[in-house]
Amino acid sequence: MIATYLLVAAYAPLVLLIYLMVKPNGMASSKALPLCALVAYLLVIFQGHSPLAVVHASVIQGALLALTPLSIIAGAIFLFLCMEKTGALSTLKNGLNKISQNKVAQLMIVGWAFTFLIEGASGFGTPAAIAAPILFSLGFSPVKVALFCLVTNTIPVIFGAMGTPVWFGMSLLSLPEATITDIAKLAALISTLVAPVIVFLALRLVLPSWQAIFRHWLFILSSTFACTLPFLALSFFGVEFPSLLGGGIGLIVL
Repeated sequence: MIATYLLVAAYAPLVLLIYLMVKPNGMASSKALPLCALVAYLLVIFQGHSPLAVVHASVIQGALLALTPLSIIAGAIFLFLCMEKTGALSTLKNGLNKISQNKVAQLMIVGWAFTFLIEGASGFGTPAAIAAPILFSLGFSPVKVALFCLVTNTIPVIFGAMGTPVWFGMSLLSLPEATITDIAKLAALISTLVAPVIVFLALRLVLPSWQAIFRHWLFILSSTFACTLPFLALSFFGVEFPSLLGGGIGLIVL
C-alpha cells in the first residue's frame, strides 16, 4: 500500500505537467514546468523521508546539471537568430532551391542531410526549427514538413548537440566509459539499420503516394546511407561528431 502511494506521488508531477500542456488552451511550458517542479518539491518536503538538507542539496545539484543543456539550447537559439537576422536563412533557401526542383531531392537534401548536420551541431529541436521553414518556402505544407523533419531527426538525435545525449545523459548513470562507448556503437548500428524504414515512412507523410516515393528508391537509399554509414563509422572513434560529420558528408555527397 505504501509502495503504491509513493509510486502515485512520484508520477503526480509528471501527469500534472502533461495535463497542463495538452489540455485545451494549455499552459505554456515556461509556466507549467516551474509549477510542476514546485509540486514535486512540496511532495518531497511533506511526504518524503529525506532530510531537508539532502532535498535542498538535490535541488541545487539539479539546477547546476541543467546549466549544461541550457547553455547548448541558448547557443542553438543564438545560431538560429543570427542566421535569421543576417539573411543567411534566405540565402540558404535560395541556394537550396536552385540545386534541384525535384521534390524528393529537396526533401532528402534539406529534411534529411541538412537536418542531420544541424542536429549534430546544436540539437534540441533546431533541425525542425530551421529545416522545416526552408522546406515550407520551397512550397511544401508547413505541418507535413514539420512532421517530416521531426521524424527524420530520430536518427541523428543520438549524437545530437555534439553527442550530448551520450556523454552528458549517460554520464548521469555513472557507467564506465567503455560501457558508454559500447552503448553508443550499438545505438548507431541500430539507427543505421532502421534509418531506411524511417526515411521512407517520413517521406510518405509529405508525398501523395508510395508510387511517387518508390520511383526514386535508389536515390533515397543512397541519400540515407550517405549520412548513416559515416555516422556509424565515426561512432567507433567518439560520440561528439557522428551526427555532425555524418550529416556534413551526406550533404556534400547529395
